[in-house]
Amino acid sequence: EHEHEHEKSDENLGSCLSWERLGEFKGMGARYANNLPTCTIYWLGRRGLTFFFVGGTNMQPNTALFGSYRFSWSFFRLACVLPTVSMLFLGMCLSTAMAQSVPGLRITDIHGQSWNGNLVSIDQESLVYKSAEAAAGADVIKKSDEILRIERSGKNAGRGSDSTSGAWKAGLTDGSVLAVQKIVGKEKNWTIQLSDKLAQNGFAGELKYLKLKKLDAKTEEAWAAFLREDLKSDALIVVRPGGALDRVDGVIKGIVDGKIQFDVDGQIVDASVDRLAGVVWFRKQQATSPKGFRVELSNGSSLVAQRAKVVGDSLELAGSWGESLSVPIEWLQGIDCGLDKMAWLSGLDVLDSRSTKKVGFGEFDTLLSKTTRPRWVEGKGSSEDLLFPGPGEYQFRAPAGMTKLQARIERANESEAQSPIAVEVWVDDQVAYRKELGAQEESLDLEVSIAPEKKIKLVLGSSSALNLGTRTLWRQPRLSK
Repeated sequence: EHEHEHEKSDENLGSCLSWERLGEFKGMGARYANNLPTCTIYWLGRRGLTFFFVGGTNMQPNTALFGSYRFSWSFFRLACVLPTVSMLFLGMCLSTAMAQSVPGLRITDIHGQSWNGNLVSIDQESLVYKSAEAAAGADVIKKSDEILRIERSGKNAGRGSDSTSGAWKAGLTDGSVLAVQKIVGKEKNWTIQLSDKLAQNGFAGELKYLKLKKLDAKTEEAWAAFLREDLKSDALIVVRPGGALDRVDGVIKGIVDGKIQFDVDGQIVDASVDRLAGVVWFRKQQATSPKGFRVELSNGSSLVAQRAKVVGDSLELAGSWGESLSVPIEWLQGIDCGLDKMAWLSGLDVLDSRSTKKVGFGEFDTLLSKTTRPRWVEGKGSSEDLLFPGPGEYQFRAPAGMTKLQARIERANESEAQSPIAVEVWVDDQVAYRKELGAQEESLDLEVSIAPEKKIKLVLGSSSALNLGTRTLWRQPRLSK
């Protein structure tokens, strides 16, 4: 009866497949059907394709045969079926390949809501991505103004290996920083090598500096001071004996074979990069900061872009530097869409971090200052939290355009006896904020006006010599315009 019904159904549907029952259920109770592992065995013979559904722990045909069927067809009907099946199989393979090549991202909006997706493109107007919650293959579109942060999710999140990282840092006039392995050329035509297999031409008039060495905290501050100076010409930043930095003015003519061709009063000298901290180009100050978003790459680069688009296995970036830059999609670590809205304090260079707690034992106080100084720890939100283990100071420089500092300050440990905590914010040498967190209080919300491009110092202290319960967390400290 079942066989007759199958044949009748096939005729009504105009199916090109006819069914022939070959086996029957043997030795398997229905109650075990959902609990046993199964496999499928195919046999292609003259009469068609036979396939067996087999289940059971011992896989014995006499005891575990679940069912078997045979498809039979004419050659013409087979020719009709196979192209359709092939196209479906190819589509599945392509979809799987795309899903594997495009890294999964976590997207966070300005309201704190987060979700996962795969990037398609982003520009000044909209973000386009594919979401697991949306219909298969459908693109989801959001306004870029509503997006704060896009970052790599999953086990591959974080920085890539050092094999793709550049030893030199090339800064551009728009605030981009390229991690480069090599740079050659002249002012009108630079070739920047980002990795062994990736080089980019162009950057005419866009290079602002080339940093050739990793510097300690003291020389890093001196280097930053040179970058802030209003130069009248190009400059070599030379490392003097003893480690001090000095500036030599002139004109950079080119870079070739690890040497800077430098014009000093009409005389061309070849300066070896081994003796230089870096070079700085003379550039006119830009009236306004370029709008866009910051793209962070695993090789250490950080690019200000106006458009990003996934094309196959590559990420194409367009910015003020001219020709679009194409990098491997697996280099993408994150996109900061709050570039012209806000800046996380954790993403800014630290100028100084120290403990001010003293116990009066000289060298021990020095050791204590290093081990209990403020440091960054994993936060509950989109950024890291700043931990003050006790009284201390943390200093940084506010980026251009940022005029407000915000954070929530919480006691980080529970103690029955707690000392009051004094919180101060200094802008250069002036106190801009001072408030005390009482002994019975657990937190306070900080919001203070600051000046852009000035040194900002966060100070935590206590009027009590016991310093009980003064371990505090500065939750999600951020700067905004």
